Amino acid sequence: MVEAFGTGDSVAEVGEQFAWLGAALRSSPYGSGVAYCTPVVSDIHVDTARRVSERLCWFDIICKIDFTMHEREEHLEPSNGQCWHNMFRNPVVVKGYPISRRPEPHTGLEIPLNIMAGLARTRRVSTFNGQLFIKGFSTMLVPTKYTGDLLIWHLLYNKDGNRISYLENTIPHAGNISVVDLERTRQVVGWCSEIKYYAGKEQM
Repeated sequence: MVEAFGTGDSVAEVGEQFAWLGAALRSSPYGSGVAYCTPVVSDIHVDTARRVSERLCWFDIICKIDFTMHEREEHLEPSNGQCWHNMFRNPVVVKGYPISRRPEPHTGLEIPLNIMAGLARTRRVSTFNGQLFIKGFSTMLVPTKYTGDLLIWHLLYNKDGNRISYLENTIPHAGNISVVDLERTRQVVGWCSEIKYYAGKEQM
């Protein structure tokens, strides 16, 4: 139960913040896969206005915030921009949440560099054959495109947990990316021009 006092705009903003927080902090009811959560404002009751002064009226507004949850429809083939799904077991995505404008839409999940590296189970950026990667034992993030202020990555991983080699990357690399570029760009995981998955790949 939350009680807020203020102008109409400020109270509406408080309600919006609680709606987004309530949706983002919910646990998924599914054991695996992506769940989508949408906040829904309902049962809005407005009491009769009470005049406080000649210019000010006071309204009592009561509402309820609910949350609907549904599972992502499974596709036979992973769609472009969705490789980030494999970084999590059962994440919750808040539908409709406002994000910063991007030079290219549908490019994946924006994520801070340190968290992205942590999910790949590494603490550092590495270089192989003059190109920059973020590589863990069985995961590897490849920068595929530099557009505007976005550096877009693609995730390769071995589902069975076996070691992944730099040589297993067949994704076109973005090119001359430096550590300075990492510090001044927004990081997005999920897009590449051509996808090749290694999930369940046998080791020869």
